[in-house]
Amino acid sequence: MIGSKILGIEYYLPKKKENNKTLKKFNPKLDINRVKEKTGINNRFISGKNETVIDISTKSSNKIFKKFSKKKIDFLILVTQTSPYRIPTTACILQNKLGLKKNLIAFDVNLGCSGFIYALRMGSSLIESKQAKNGLIICADTYTKYISKKNTACRPIFSDAAAAILLCKSSKNKIGPFEFGTDGSGHDALELPMNSDEIVMKGAKVLTFAMNVVPNNVNLLLKKSKINKNKIDKFIFHQASKYILDNINRILSIKKEQTFENYSKVGNTISASIPVALKDASNKKKLSENDLIVLAGYGVGLSWGSTFIKWSKILW
Repeated sequence: MIGSKILGIEYYLPKKKENNKTLKKFNPKLDINRVKEKTGINNRFISGKNETVIDISTKSSNKIFKKFSKKKIDFLILVTQTSPYRIPTTACILQNKLGLKKNLIAFDVNLGCSGFIYALRMGSSLIESKQAKNGLIICADTYTKYISKKNTACRPIFSDAAAAILLCKSSKNKIGPFEFGTDGSGHDALELPMNSDEIVMKGAKVLTFAMNVVPNNVNLLLKKSKINKNKIDKFIFHQASKYILDNINRILSIKKEQTFENYSKVGNTISASIPVALKDASNKKKLSENDLIVLAGYGVGLSWGSTFIKWSKILW
């Protein structure tokens, strides 16, 4: 049996940082203590004026290529919703920018906070079907370019980032199974219309969605796989906000030691949030070889997905 595993994760955060005190200057009536209490987020990373998804994707990916030959990459999946191009496919631009070979599978995935889970399914499928041996998933967004400083629904939460994830062939499959879902009737919970430069979010609708859907999705994954919740070493969810994660954990009755959260450090980094959390958990020695981890992404679309991974010590 041909399987797949995560062999490396690297990420990049823009140099510019914004905290809640900065936000207060533009919104004098904003209660930043309440913002911190609800979101758990104080710092966010803001891409530079001329810094694009292509730039931050390149920076995160080149960290991978310091340790792994780019000549061995057989596919490139870019998860983004804020490419500087509508046409062409940004993954094609990155193939050239990163100096990857031309006999390469490359495509974009236009998904938000569930995007990493979807890309993981596609990437692992390419390896398991013998289409590829090694591949790169890049999750990158610059949401803050579409969030003004007076947008108090979105500005306190979203942060720009890029994560590069190296998937490789494995003698034992360490990714999956998966459980997905979609509900387009809730598309207006978070959207950026074509004629607008401002992301609009209905916070209450997002919260209700997350609390209703994510625990059910995770429970369904566990039930279908016949795995008891107590057998899971770590639950690492999309890092939406403190309030959302606290409620998901409460509904699922997850023990504190079973979770890992880093939203206070980096904010909500869209599709990059799960790989960034995995990397931080690894750096902090919170993950051990063969730990069974549940990952769950959820958000704009509305879209969601969850999966298992068996942790392998990453190369660096």
